[in-house]
Amino acid sequence: PIGIIGLGRDITQRKRMERELETRAEELKRSNEELQEFAYVVSHDLQEPLRTASFFADLLAREASCNLDDRGREHLRLVLDGTARMGELIDDLLEYSRLGTRGQSFAPVDMNEVVDRALRGLSSSIAESGAEIAVNELPTVNGDRAQLVQMMQNLLSNAVKFHSERPPRVEISFSDGDGETVFSIRDNGIGIDAGHADRLFKMFSRLHTRDEYPGTGMGLAIAKRIVERHGGRIWFESVPGEGTTFHFTVPS
Repeated sequence: PIGIIGLGRDITQRKRMERELETRAEELKRSNEELQEFAYVVSHDLQEPLRTASFFADLLAREASCNLDDRGREHLRLVLDGTARMGELIDDLLEYSRLGTRGQSFAPVDMNEVVDRALRGLSSSIAESGAEIAVNELPTVNGDRAQLVQMMQNLLSNAVKFHSERPPRVEISFSDGDGETVFSIRDNGIGIDAGHADRLFKMFSRLHTRDEYPGTGMGLAIAKRIVERHGGRIWFESVPGEGTTFHFTVPS
């Protein structure tokens, strides 16, 4: 060779940005872990005073309600309803905070067995509503069995609960996507307005009053957290008055 040509490129800025991204990612991870621990501790510590309040309110209802007038009995009923609802909220918050840190290791899971266990857990509400559940043959995926059962039970519970005057009918199926398996839970219920898509999967988000439909508004937030832990995504398609289909994916 009669010469050498050199080309230099200053990557200082790129390296600085990479270090900043790594730092922010580590801070975000630490912040999420602290938030989960905070939610667990707060929820756990709230249970004892709530149990005390619930116990004495129930005791008062049994022993002194006969000495109260109608207004006093109504106030006592509101106290009992409030403590019961707070207990449900705390239990759901505890469950949500544990999803990322107390899950089981992933292993092959037969989704037919997952659906069967979820349906057994909902047997009472299915019988009361007269729901018809159609289950297609489902594949085996890699995941946390207990969390997949919980997620499926939450989705099926909504499909049965939010029904119209018609008896609920729910169909569970799957399809193969690009590197992922897509599961679908379709119902013939009241449907969901597309305008609520942004808030539907948020914690404690409710589209109806407790008098219309019971619950804490945590079911879909927990389902979304479980799907994301499995590396998937969740969304819905709906026509108000005709029904809703929830889809979620698990990597193949």
